[in-house]
Amino acid sequence: MNLISQLQQKLLAVLSHERQPIVVAYSGGVDSHVLLHCLHTLRAQGKINNPLSAIHIHHGLSPNADHWLQHCQQICQAMDIPLQAAKVNLAQQNRQSLEAVARMARYRKITELAPKQALVLLAQHQDDQLETMLLQLKRGAGPKGLAAMAELATHVTGIDNHKELAFLRPLLNSSQREIMAYATEQQLQWIEDESNHNVDFERNFLRHKVLPVLTQKWPELAKTASRSAQLCAEQQLLLEEVSMQKLAQFRAADNSLLVTPLLNLSSAWLHQLIRSWLSEQGISSPSHTILQKLKAELLSAKVDASPILQWSQWQFRRFDGRLFVIPVEPSIPAHTLLWQGQKQLNLPAPLGVLRAQTAAQPNEQTQNILLAPHLGEIKLHFGGYAQRFKPLDSACSKPLKQWYKEWKIAPWLRDKIVLLTQSEQPLALLVDGKWLLSQQHHLRLASESIVNLTSLYYEGESLS
Repeated sequence: MNLISQLQQKLLAVLSHERQPIVVAYSGGVDSHVLLHCLHTLRAQGKINNPLSAIHIHHGLSPNADHWLQHCQQICQAMDIPLQAAKVNLAQQNRQSLEAVARMARYRKITELAPKQALVLLAQHQDDQLETMLLQLKRGAGPKGLAAMAELATHVTGIDNHKELAFLRPLLNSSQREIMAYATEQQLQWIEDESNHNVDFERNFLRHKVLPVLTQKWPELAKTASRSAQLCAEQQLLLEEVSMQKLAQFRAADNSLLVTPLLNLSSAWLHQLIRSWLSEQGISSPSHTILQKLKAELLSAKVDASPILQWSQWQFRRFDGRLFVIPVEPSIPAHTLLWQGQKQLNLPAPLGVLRAQTAAQPNEQTQNILLAPHLGEIKLHFGGYAQRFKPLDSACSKPLKQWYKEWKIAPWLRDKIVLLTQSEQPLALLVDGKWLLSQQHHLRLASESIVNLTSLYYEGESLS
């Protein structure tokens, strides 16, 4: 079966309707050019009628990048296929390869530009799959990693700007040889990225130095490795299905896990459930070394300890008998802000802002506190856990640190709590976007006329 027929079968199996947009991730190289040309042919033959477009990502890594963009524009114009092009800035982190950074930036931008419910086509083929498997093997990956690239995957992004996309690799069972034969037969013109010959890159090293030797000895290696990847993917799906059912026994509030039952698990099941828990949150799993430390250094730590286990931009934390995963964020240092009647007061990131309005202009969509500004200076304090506070519904006054323990506020959230005082008297706490009033605040307002009051509104996102 030729490439066009194979592509038609793949599309018919996954397209939900004939108006679903099809988007090609188009680099201008031979693989994506062949994929685009096959789609163009299917459309010309009337076998697909879906809206068809392409996206080209300009990484700016090569002096020829502008020329490649022009080439892609000319090809798409000749085929009457709309093209979106976008430049990305590559911010390389420690221990991240340039290949990985470019790939992630490309993926994010394609996800951003593709229309909702689109089917995004990627041009990776059988030989690419073999390279991916070998790279994962080199990194010590398990079944999930050795499953390499999925032929079909869905991706949902953005809570506020909800977008669901499907990603299809229709050439994953086709060899590089078949793709080159098609390109030659159709007399296609494509671009050659000079960096593809730089063997300092891991994938290029495999492609030019290792795979020629292996495939000379075992010509069917790419095909058999592809079959192994499919088997690993099937086993991983089964494992994830069982893991998600088992994980339900350990769930607690705030998307945390119960520590005590986790301690009763074998190391293998503990590590698997943690990976599943992280995966459903879109968080990459830590190394096996980090997972091995989880039980001894964090789960089994003393009750009054506050252990931290960190990898990349994430931390495992334990509190109140629960295991949390939280992003690494800079702490807010202890300091004081003076509110001088301004309409807007910016709080430290990531807290949000306070807005002032007259009490005659209530806003039910935000949290507010009523104040009498003429009674003294109004200050906002961060830190100061020794400050005593008497909640409106409490008979006693305690230091804030004791209240935080009693209210079971996690240590990593305490520096984000705002203490509001007037004339050095504590009036309220702003805890995760909600004002908790003191008895002092109640007494002050009882003697004031409503016309003298100002509403201070909080606007921000929940931190929990």
